[in-house]
Formats: sequence, structure tokens, C-alpha cells
Amino acid sequence: MDGFLFRAEWFYTIRMRFALLPIVLAAVSLAGCNVVVTATPLLTLADEAGGAPLRPGVWRLDAGPSCVVDEARPIPEWPACAGGVVFDVGVATWFDHDATPPGWTHQAYVLAAGTPRIGQTAVNVGGDIHLNARPFVYAGVRATRTDPQGRVLAIELWPVQCGPPPLADATHEMATRRPLPGMIMNPGDPVCTTRETSYLRAAARASEAWTEKTMAAHWVRDGDR
Repeated sequence: MDGFLFRAEWFYTIRMRFALLPIVLAAVSLAGCNVVVTATPLLTLADEAGGAPLRPGVWRLDAGPSCVVDEARPIPEWPACAGGVVFDVGVATWFDHDATPPGWTHQAYVLAAGTPRIGQTAVNVGGDIHLNARPFVYAGVRATRTDPQGRVLAIELWPVQCGPPPLADATHEMATRRPLPGMIMNPGDPVCTTRETSYLRAAARASEAWTEKTMAAHWVRDGDR
């Protein structure tokens, strides 16, 4: 599948080792299976043209009442559940609590314009899993609040899925039985891929309805910590 060897027996190991950009693609981490993955990026910074930019600075996930965060503190002092990240144009910087030793990580991302907008970033696969490329993963993104300059202050996110997810009682199924047009999926694969942005966009639109609960994130303050 476009240079990857996806096998169901080790997909969960990969998923647990993803160094995900904490906000833009946190939704993909929760979805786990049935998501669109590509070996090369489908989107570039040029695809952001016409879309309102994220306001640069410190952002965090709306992780619910169980994740207690003092937003006035620096990101390294936030719990991992907060998904703290500093956004700048094309680059996100986040504090990796799981690294040895814990420290800052820089990661490129794209937030393409359009309806819906699409977030793209690469993921690192660690442990004993070796791929010949860093996979790229995707999330549908909607701006829910902007500032007077038109910059985005809050977003909702959901995973871009391959097709209608398996039924809840299909305990041994990890991915759709009905891939959307343009989605390439081999029997038994837990994820799919595509080669065209038009198919990716269509999947992003359809996937929102298949997501039980979208995730959300918001801008906290200016600065780089």
C-alpha cells in the first residue's frame, strides 16, 4: 500500500508509538483504525492559501474535566492530557512527556483551506517497527472562533476515515467494509490510503457524520512556552 506494509497484528503497536502532533491529529489517535494514511504528503503549505491562519502561540486540547490544567503555567508543567502545543506558520512545537528525557519536539503540519479544512502531519513510528517512510495522517478541521484579525482561536477536529466504520458489534473488524471512492484498502488492512486530494476532501466531509464526538482545541496565549 504505497510503500507501507500494514498488518493488523502490529497496527496497534504502531498506534501506541505515534508521536502525534497533540492537537491537529489527536482525533486520529483516538480513532485508531479505519483512517486515511499516505506514504507521501498530499498537501503542502500552498494549500493553506485562502484559509484563515491559526493564531500563533500556545494552544491546548479541550480534554474534559478530568484533565486539570493551570493554563498560566508553562507547557512543560501541563499534564500530557492537555496536548499543549505552540503553533507557528507550518511548524508546531510540543513538549513530549514520553521522550527520554522529556523535551521539546518540532513537527511540520499543514492546515489546508477548504470545506472542511484538513490537517496533515507526519508521524514517527518507533520500537521494532520499521517503515520505509514516515506515514502522513489527516483530520477534518473546522474553525469555531476567530479574533478581530480573522485568525482562528478555536477548532473542532475529527479523523478522516476510509469509509463507514464497522458496526459496534463487529468486534473482530477494525476497518470499513465499504471504502469510499478513491480509497485503496487491501483485505485485512486496518487503514487505507489514497492518491488524490479530491478523494481525501470527500472523505473528510463524510467522516464528520461517522464521528461520535469531535475533539476541540483553543488558543491560550501568545508566546512560545
